[in-house]
Amino acid sequence: MRILYLGDIVGEKTLEVLKNNLEQIKKENNINLVFVNAENVSSGKGLIEKHYQELMKMGIAGISMGNHTFSKSEITNYINDAKIVRPANLPCNIGKDVLYINYNGQIIALVNMLGRVYTNTPLDDPFKTMDELLKNIKADYIIVDFHGDATSEKKAFFYDFSGKVDAIVGSHTHTQTADEEVYNNTLFISDMGMCGPYDSILGDDINQVIDRFRTGMFTPLKVANTNKYKINGVVLDLGIKRSIKRINIEVKGD
Repeated sequence: MRILYLGDIVGEKTLEVLKNNLEQIKKENNINLVFVNAENVSSGKGLIEKHYQELMKMGIAGISMGNHTFSKSEITNYINDAKIVRPANLPCNIGKDVLYINYNGQIIALVNMLGRVYTNTPLDDPFKTMDELLKNIKADYIIVDFHGDATSEKKAFFYDFSGKVDAIVGSHTHTQTADEEVYNNTLFISDMGMCGPYDSILGDDINQVIDRFRTGMFTPLKVANTNKYKINGVVLDLGIKRSIKRINIEVKGD
């Protein structure tokens, strides 16, 4: 089983970039399934149904989210029936806290968790939440997208649940880390990075972000408009000899 997991997709234009490059990436890496983090697709925050459907047309098997899960309110109209897993430690009764994917008779359980360090959102303890989920999950493979700021929190979660789940991949910082490893047969990376505008600050317009830092004034940000994009993610090999490989590709957009 080889899974391509793509980091946070930033902006709707990035969908077109992925559409033009995904099949080649899958072919080069002998990929069986593709998962993505899609909490930043629609104008940089949230996921509207139109963009969800575009991901489905690309053959995406599972989507994880994060702190912007409900930034576009229309997601409440379709999330229950969608191939989307929302953060399990987000106290709400909308959406799935485990997404099950069937691939040739093998069941993959996809879990999404939000980190609490530097996060202002009221959240349940991700460690205790995972303890409770594991009591009921029945699957051949368990993969967790830990969406958070602090690498220490992600690393602690990894060591705590190594041997209990098959992979823990970090998201949210939009900056790919170089700390991938295998421990107790569990694959890990602190952050998969992002899929989005290359000449940007975490996907957003450079000048707008600089102005925020210089003035201290909060102004809405726009996704950077550029013709160069990066595709970040990881290839998870869940075979007998397990491995995790970073994907970091620079491509041109329209």
